[in-house]
Amino acid sequence: MKLLSRVHRTFIDLPLRTKLVLVFAFTMFMVAFVNIYMHVSINNVVGTIDKVYASNISLNQLLGTLDDVQANMFRYLNTKSTAALNDYYVSEQSYSEQIASLNDQPTDNELKLAEKNIRSISEAYLKLAASAVAAKRGRDVEQYRSLYEEASKVYGYLDTYINELNNARFKTNAESYNTLRTSLGYMQTFSTVILLVAITGNMFVLMLLSSTITKPLTKLARQVEQVGTGDFDVDFIYVESRDEVGVLASAFNQMTDSLQEHVDQIKTRMAEESRLKETQLRMESSLKESQLIFLQSQINPHFLYNTLNAGAQLAMMEGAEKTTLFVENLADFFRYSVKHTGQASSLADEISQVETYLHIINVRFSNEIQYLKRVEGRAERVMMPGVILQPIVENAINHGLRDVKWDKRILLSVCEEEERILVTVTDNGKGMTREEIDAVLVGQPMAIEMDGQQHRGTGLKNVIERLRIYYGIHDVFEIKSGGRGRGTAVTIIIPKSGMHTA
Repeated sequence: MKLLSRVHRTFIDLPLRTKLVLVFAFTMFMVAFVNIYMHVSINNVVGTIDKVYASNISLNQLLGTLDDVQANMFRYLNTKSTAALNDYYVSEQSYSEQIASLNDQPTDNELKLAEKNIRSISEAYLKLAASAVAAKRGRDVEQYRSLYEEASKVYGYLDTYINELNNARFKTNAESYNTLRTSLGYMQTFSTVILLVAITGNMFVLMLLSSTITKPLTKLARQVEQVGTGDFDVDFIYVESRDEVGVLASAFNQMTDSLQEHVDQIKTRMAEESRLKETQLRMESSLKESQLIFLQSQINPHFLYNTLNAGAQLAMMEGAEKTTLFVENLADFFRYSVKHTGQASSLADEISQVETYLHIINVRFSNEIQYLKRVEGRAERVMMPGVILQPIVENAINHGLRDVKWDKRILLSVCEEEERILVTVTDNGKGMTREEIDAVLVGQPMAIEMDGQQHRGTGLKNVIERLRIYYGIHDVFEIKSGGRGRGTAVTIIIPKSGMHTA
């Protein structure tokens, strides 16, 4: 018991890899030992059984060859055919080779002595048969008949002696076979015992391995599941071994102890952070709302002065019909601007406001500005901050088209992609350099000259910041230009993830 306990103690303290290697090696050794033992034993028994009956087989073959010699000799003596003579020589040669393996030495063993007698008589028989064949070939009828009769008598003696020896051999071989059967039974019993010992030993080793690995891991899994539910009040896991499982259990015990110590602090901290976060969210919401209302109120009133002045001039120069249309568009424009200040608008309403603005502005430009629109799908239902597109078109006219000598054109396109909607205002005006684009994107307003005076145009910074606040992302605006004289394209990027529809 002490030795077994010591072996158990040594085994459970081994690393897991060593344990697995030992168990695998032990199992393979036992399986290999049993297989090799059974293979060698069965081969030995089969070889012995083959040897037991080999003598009977040899005697049966010898007797069959003797019959062939006698039959071929008789056939030749009767027919004198070449085929019969050839068959005789073949069988005679085979019989000579077979009797050469029989004993020819003096001995006290009855079976060996019988072999010696059969060999001697066989040699005499072959001489008589050869003489009879020679007499037949020499046409000596009386001689070959006399020799054939004498050879036939010797043949009868040989047949009797060979059968008697074969029976004696069979009796002896049967006794040897019974002895081999008894030995084979002992061998089977011994193999069964070895196999049972191997199975028992393997089961013992597997149970030992299971008790040192699976049981602690099962306990650890239950404790981990309990901790996973949020219950850190778990019992310590005691593992007897010093292997990886023991180290893992010890580390888990330390971890749960540390978690239990900090759980109250974490709960208190989470409650405080939750309260602060709620307050912060309310403040950020109020700030964004204030920023949106403030930014939407920063539309430059300079446009109002110019358009009203142009309307007065048109009223004096033309009849009331055009003036009426102009004033109606102007009223619609200001009505929309006032109504949607601080409110969201649909893209369709924004496009309509742009068209109203272009109708008004074309009065000043004598219809020089050509307007094109291209809208895909149902994108016009998307919501966006009010008064967004008109400032972009205004900037395109003031900074891109105002002083060009070629035909002025503005294209408003709406393209729907898989994850976003692109609203692009493209002009064929002066174009922009990379430095000018960067300046606009960082919020620097561009100065324009109208009526001999310097004025600040409606800055795109206002538009960009309102879009960022509304959609909650940074990348909502893009400006592209091929350079001087190649026009400019300004794109609003509306993400579908944060998109609202009318």
